Amino acid sequence: MSLTLIAMAAAAATHTVQIDHGGAPVQATYSARTEIHTRTVGAKAPNRMDMQRCQWTATIIVDRALSHGPALTRTVSSDKQFSGSEHGACTPGRRSGERNMAQHEGRIREHLIEVAQRDRAPLLAELDAVRSLASN
Repeated sequence: MSLTLIAMAAAAATHTVQIDHGGAPVQATYSARTEIHTRTVGAKAPNRMDMQRCQWTATIIVDRALSHGPALTRTVSSDKQFSGSEHGACTPGRRSGERNMAQHEGRIREHLIEVAQRDRAPLLAELDAVRSLASN
């Protein structure tokens, strides 16, 4: 059995940067969201100890939004993953990955800041392209 859940545990993690483009300030907000995949492995046989485990993998997805409109809003990164396992089968109400993501909150914030720094040059290039299209 495999389940996919979108967790809002990391949704509270945001990072805002302000850059100057053409003399005007542009504010970019980077938000982290978590996509959690779970899978039950192992066997459950009658008259034997339960050998099932719930394996979870959480992928951190970073979205960028600009203060002046939705034009350049997009997903910037989804390369950071955390994983773990717990005893027992995965069930929708169990929320294994969501509970365990709280311990990674600091690393998620660090990843968010790193992504924002890496995105500076592409963001400026996108803003330049939009400006040149608007002036034509």
